[in-house]
Amino acid sequence: MAPVGDAPTSDGDEAPAEQPGLVARLRLRGQAQVERFTDWLEHRRVEQIPVDLAVQYYERDRDSFASVLGAAVALRLFLFFIPVVVVIVSLVLLVAGQDGIKNLTEQAGVTGSLAAQVDQATRTTRNTTIGVILAGLWLMVWAGRSLTKVLAACAAGAWGLGGRRGKITLRMAVAVTTLVLGILIAAGLLNRIKEEQGIAVVTTSWLVTVVIYGVGWFLVSLALPRRTRDPGALLPGAVLVGAALAGLQWVMQFYLPTRLEHSTAMSGTLGVSVAALGYMFLIGRLMVSSLILDAVIYDRVGSVSNLVFSLPVLHRIPRRFPKVARFFDLEMARVAEEEDESAAGEGAVVGPVTVDSPDPASPAAPSTP
Repeated sequence: MAPVGDAPTSDGDEAPAEQPGLVARLRLRGQAQVERFTDWLEHRRVEQIPVDLAVQYYERDRDSFASVLGAAVALRLFLFFIPVVVVIVSLVLLVAGQDGIKNLTEQAGVTGSLAAQVDQATRTTRNTTIGVILAGLWLMVWAGRSLTKVLAACAAGAWGLGGRRGKITLRMAVAVTTLVLGILIAAGLLNRIKEEQGIAVVTTSWLVTVVIYGVGWFLVSLALPRRTRDPGALLPGAVLVGAALAGLQWVMQFYLPTRLEHSTAMSGTLGVSVAALGYMFLIGRLMVSSLILDAVIYDRVGSVSNLVFSLPVLHRIPRRFPKVARFFDLEMARVAEEEDESAAGEGAVVGPVTVDSPDPASPAAPSTP
């Protein structure tokens, strides 16, 4: 007899397996789509260089926390921009007086309550103005040093360098601060030219803006740490920054003034600060992205200098002028240095054996009594 409580079982009496629910099926389908897309992407990365560059850029942007660093750069730019504006306005007030301030605000397109606030804030004595200039210069130097520290950390993260390579020097801080200040002054002068000249000059000035911004950022990138001495590795990022900053300047000149006036009427100086910080965040994010783009293109494709000096006529220059090869960090220079080092090492080891050791096949010298 079968034990009490045990029911006879058979293959036909087994309970049917439970079907997965709707959420489980959607999750499985999503995982299958992700795996299929990952396989397709890995296959395309091998075949197409642009796809591989895009994937490497995304991975390095994620690993280096580029969004966080872009926000840090934006804050430092904002803190650097404020004392620059204060110093410029104070110098105009010291030289041209209140009429100069009124002309400056009109040329800058500042109207409404914001212009009234500027006019009220600049009604000070001469000694106060001089003190404001000195304080603004000190704050500008401090903000420039802080901006340099963040940019150096961004460059070190983009090129995969250690934390020690991200430390700044006095020369780096002075160079970055001076170049960023020059870019801001050039932007103001270009805006003035565009407002006073015709459409032909305005169209040409956009090209000049791209060149000035690109060259300026190229010089800033030269002062930051990187893994190669070749300045040609910084050209892609310089082109990106030049073109993108020119487009942002168009937004700032034709779209942002009306929005700032509307924001001032609605929320006062808080709206102006939010708009300015948003604009600074776009610039900071663009700077960090350009550094990552330089590193990714150099690691995947190589430098522009290698391509230029591999042309039929120009390939003789590095061989004839080794300083040029070392300056551009060309592969030929690295190969020559490695060959020299290996030859020097072999000579140090082989020399004593070939000179001092006797030939085993030669007869032994007779011994003297």
